[in-house]
Amino acid sequence: MKKATRTISGVTPVAVMAKPFICPGRCVYCPSSPEAPKSYTVESPAVLRARSCGFDAKKQVEVRLKTFAEMGHAQDKIELIVMGGTFMFYPRDYQYQFIKDCYDALNGITSSCLEEARRINENAEHRCVGLCIETRPDFCGEAEIRSMFDFGTTRVELGVQTLDDEIHCLTKRGHGVSEVISATRLLRDYGFKVHYHWMPGLPGTTPEHDLELSRKLFEDERFRPDGLKLYPTLVVKGSELESWYRDKRYQPYSEEEMIDLLMAIKALIPKYVRISRLMRDIPSKFIIAGCKDLALRGTIRKKMDQAGLRCSCIRCREYGHRLRDGWAVGEPRLIRLDYEAWGGKEVFLSYEDENETLFGLLRLRINEKKAVVRELHIFGPEVSLGGRLERAAQHRGLGERLLREAERIASGEFKADSLLVLSGVGAREYYRSLGYGLEGAYMTREL
Repeated sequence: MKKATRTISGVTPVAVMAKPFICPGRCVYCPSSPEAPKSYTVESPAVLRARSCGFDAKKQVEVRLKTFAEMGHAQDKIELIVMGGTFMFYPRDYQYQFIKDCYDALNGITSSCLEEARRINENAEHRCVGLCIETRPDFCGEAEIRSMFDFGTTRVELGVQTLDDEIHCLTKRGHGVSEVISATRLLRDYGFKVHYHWMPGLPGTTPEHDLELSRKLFEDERFRPDGLKLYPTLVVKGSELESWYRDKRYQPYSEEEMIDLLMAIKALIPKYVRISRLMRDIPSKFIIAGCKDLALRGTIRKKMDQAGLRCSCIRCREYGHRLRDGWAVGEPRLIRLDYEAWGGKEVFLSYEDENETLFGLLRLRINEKKAVVRELHIFGPEVSLGGRLERAAQHRGLGERLLREAERIASGEFKADSLLVLSGVGAREYYRSLGYGLEGAYMTREL
């Protein structure tokens, strides 16, 4: 049975999980099992799929492609999501082989090396237009970024959790806020999309403090992530927090408190941020205490509607979601939003209608070194390469118009002599068609 939401944002997400491996952190809230990577339970859906494939990357990709084919989804624009523990802490040879195997599965042939696999994927049937790596801020330095370039990475999800060093210390996180600041600056300057994992309700905090820190996320230019995964703190079977809870050393927020807090957080989210998840994908039988509403996003949306509150995040405004929900969608017009992000300026370009329905977006980063497009995305149900779909946002020329506007801004306002795009491997042919050429990890065009 086809689930429209799988590809409603314009790409087909394929999640693959690395094998269980030691983690540099000792976080009290993470479950631990020899049969699953750190922070995952053995029966989480992604873990079950990975275990059934022996954590073999190639098999996992092949199984997901087959499933999507049977469900009737387009499979030519793939977003590869690498899950597991701290992937950038795994042995380097394992990392490179794992990513190569993913490309080989997409390409349908076995290549001699990762570089060849990437090159083949530029024209493959299943093109990797985006690749996401999850890592910790303390494993996101120059060396890790060089590897991410080799992988074809476009988005990095940082396990930030909180902006309070005392809470990090209490929960045995193993790093502090300074590492978050450093990793965020590096990633943004190199052109990656930066998403944070955010955990309200950790030991040592209160709902008021969580809301204060959530405001700081966007008021302080050292942070300002492009996306968030909101993960309410849960007491999960197999975590050290389980014993804290049983010893009455920790008490999670009530479900009502957590929902009220998440509503308040969503109400303050800027328009340039996407909230991609509102709950960890943990089976309820593993949740000992904390919010057990696995349909939390829907619950919060309903309560916000009742309270007259509105979330302006990207996901809530996407063309595909609003079309599905029966919104009257108007004609797109170009909108521009500028904001400071430590070390440079961000220009957020979008096509929206009069109700802020979002058709597409572009993130342009300007600093003293270069002008780089960190994201170009057109929303709505995925349309196959070269195809057309009635009432679709894709393949209408909006992407090219956003890119040409970014070129005009970079050249005319900031005197940049070239524009770089950190593009997914499978999107490189698109940029070539618009006059860009490959230089290192970037698609580049002289202005």
